[in-house]
Amino acid sequence: MDLLTSGIDYQPLLVLWLAIAVDAIWRWPQRTHPLTFMRYLLRQMGRKVLPSAEYGPTQHYISGTLAALVLLSPLVVCLTLLVYMAEYPVFFEAVIMVVLLDFGFQRQQYNKVLNSIGRNKKSLSREMVAIMTARQCDTLTDVGIAKAAIEALWLKFLYLYCGVIVYFVIAGPIGALIYRLLLLTSWQWHYRAKGMYYFAMPVRKVVSILVIPPALLGSVITLIVSHPIKGIKAVKNSPVKDGTSLLLALLGGVLNIKLGGPAIYANKKYRYPRVGGRNEVKYSHMLVARSTIIYAMIVVAVVASLCLLFQGTH
Repeated sequence: MDLLTSGIDYQPLLVLWLAIAVDAIWRWPQRTHPLTFMRYLLRQMGRKVLPSAEYGPTQHYISGTLAALVLLSPLVVCLTLLVYMAEYPVFFEAVIMVVLLDFGFQRQQYNKVLNSIGRNKKSLSREMVAIMTARQCDTLTDVGIAKAAIEALWLKFLYLYCGVIVYFVIAGPIGALIYRLLLLTSWQWHYRAKGMYYFAMPVRKVVSILVIPPALLGSVITLIVSHPIKGIKAVKNSPVKDGTSLLLALLGGVLNIKLGGPAIYANKKYRYPRVGGRNEVKYSHMLVARSTIIYAMIVVAVVASLCLLFQGTH
């Protein structure tokens, strides 16, 4: 037994397990959550430094890049110094990961949408799903509400849950922190919001590259725990090949439901193609989608744990 355990660093594994356990059983109140404060700072920064429409794209690019650097760099540097100068850095690493891995809030909102739809409260359902997505939800039908909730939960599972865990395994808590802050910035400065297209472009381009590894991992694991053949066929038959459409096609395929389609952002309608399966979304599909994502979460945690154990032996 000593030969098996000697020389193995278990601290990263314990930090990961603690973050996953807290995310599973406890909800940090949003009013006091550190990321809520960051969302406020990002919104205020965006309003203050967003150039007017009179300026060209280059000025928007520069402003967006500098705004992100000025706001995020000091926080990252301070937390990095705090971790590496602390006598017990594992404590601060655990706190950072608990803050970053806040996917439980998304699952909670999804359950609220489920409950309100089950009680046939359409207005409440629209309010609940609007918290999960950047699109306008005030005119959504029952099918549209269910579809928007499934899409939001699925994409945030890939980008948020898988993303934070993947970059923690690759680069530790500081790597996960940088990824999560960039992801949060990209979501707060949504490129579909009025006047934000060029301003948000620098961060959006970086994030579009960073999300590839976690999206691939989460997609492969989801295929394994569900219906791989259906999912692969849906991806292959998708009429468009951009990243988001392919991810929606994969989940739509394994659930045999239609995802995608028209969406409204900042009072402007975008006609995205429908992808995935053949059936319209029903309440029962929302339950299956939740179960599928939970199974995938468990497998992602297992894979990450094995990777950390392997790293700890070298």
